Amino acid sequence: MLYHILIDRFVPAQSSKGRGYKGGNLKGILSQLDTLQAMGVTGLLLTPFVKGKAYHGYHTLDYSKVNPHFGSWRTVDALVSEVHRRGMTIYADFVANHCHRQSSIFRLHPDWFRKDREGRCVYFNDIDYLPEFNLDLAAPRRFMTEQGVQLCRHGFDGLRLDYAKGPSIGFWRYFRSQVKVAFPHVQLIGEVWGKPLGKRLPSTLARACRNKEMTEKEAWQKRYAEVFDGVLDFAYQELLLRAVRQGERIAGNRRLREAVCRHFSHYADCPDFRLYLFLDNHDTNRFLYECRGDVTLLRESVDFTCQCPQPYILYYGTEKGMMNRRDIFCGEPYADEDVRGCYEPGAPNVLVLSSLKGELPET
Repeated sequence: MLYHILIDRFVPAQSSKGRGYKGGNLKGILSQLDTLQAMGVTGLLLTPFVKGKAYHGYHTLDYSKVNPHFGSWRTVDALVSEVHRRGMTIYADFVANHCHRQSSIFRLHPDWFRKDREGRCVYFNDIDYLPEFNLDLAAPRRFMTEQGVQLCRHGFDGLRLDYAKGPSIGFWRYFRSQVKVAFPHVQLIGEVWGKPLGKRLPSTLARACRNKEMTEKEAWQKRYAEVFDGVLDFAYQELLLRAVRQGERIAGNRRLREAVCRHFSHYADCPDFRLYLFLDNHDTNRFLYECRGDVTLLRESVDFTCQCPQPYILYYGTEKGMMNRRDIFCGEPYADEDVRGCYEPGAPNVLVLSSLKGELPET
């Protein structure tokens, strides 16, 4: 079980007004390893820690430096070393698609970035301070790949690849080839989520969607089986969300069990491709919110997921019953802050995490 940590909101974060930094850092994560390991955690997934413009780490300024709010490269290396000493794994988050416009890269290499037909800069999600790299050009492709390889040199066991639908498959093939030459064991995990503007599924997968053999989410995830070792399984999450939103229980739910087994079967011909299961993360509602505060239903959902043979990613604080007060997709600015609260180490756990694995078949 991987434990997904939003670094700034973990330990020793302190609740305060505003949307800025709350004080969580890498040393704080080190201080909690005993607790996490006792809970059954076998690996960590960190949000980005390189120098950026925002507390969450996804607005990169400098790939070569660690955000001083979080620590230094020495702190990074100490955390990786201690995690490995304990027999655990650790994964870093890597944002290749875009950076912040205040980055020196944007100033020094304006030709490295995507342009529309009128020659205007293309921005991620139309956010006018997040220009998108054109990673089909040789220079930015080499640069960005080297940044990923450099992360691997610090001993990470895998990279979560943020907004993987943004860069082209051609870029990811090149990226994979370079990473695997130097670090064949490193797992590349794609966040295959959101609308891929201007991109289409291969004909066989498009046909499968038209024939209702699989959903569009499932097809897009499978599209990346040729370049990634796995993806975050948003299609699995959707099955669990649909069940709880329809008022179903999860324990003993035969319909859900059959739907999940059918979902896994779509990837039977990709034996080396892993689906990383999760119920919530920093971009979605807390699952306890989806359960309308029903802790028993949350427990059933986590236990059900732990019975699957795929790896499970637990979002920080889920075990303590953290939940948002409103739907973060309500359209209000910064509503996602509600799912990024400060972790309270002393708060009691509401979950006893299951150690059962492999009761549901993969196919």
